[in-house]
Amino acid sequence: MNIRTQSLGFVVGTLNRRIVWRLAQLTGPHGVMPGQFPVLRCLRDVKVSTQMELARMVGVEQPSMAATLTRMEKNGLIQRVSDEQDARRRLVSLTDRGKDMLALMTDSAMEVYKDACNGLTPDEVAEFLRIGAKMIENLEEEK
Repeated sequence: MNIRTQSLGFVVGTLNRRIVWRLAQLTGPHGVMPGQFPVLRCLRDVKVSTQMELARMVGVEQPSMAATLTRMEKNGLIQRVSDEQDARRRLVSLTDRGKDMLALMTDSAMEVYKDACNGLTPDEVAEFLRIGAKMIENLEEEK
């Protein structure tokens, strides 16, 4: 058995690392990294959120989200302000730079997606995504 092509964990892990690396090459010079993409997308959709809500939506632990938001704030991608109803809470939203970097990330992700799918038919891509989603579902189910 060739581990590079026959091991699910190896194939999926390698694919993930290659996608993230390629995306980082395209966006890193602009001060935004792949790990920030889900936060930018969530904030685009919800407009304003708390750190705890973002951590839940993105699916990361609170300390990881805190570190990510600190880097994003330093890079001018987000702003945090105190909640007028509860001063203990900080509300997070995108800055104009954050919106611009979200557009860059989206365009870059589409470029990486196109490269990754080169030589595959739309049906093959759809089947890959369907199978991957089913596997994720299988592993998310509580046993």
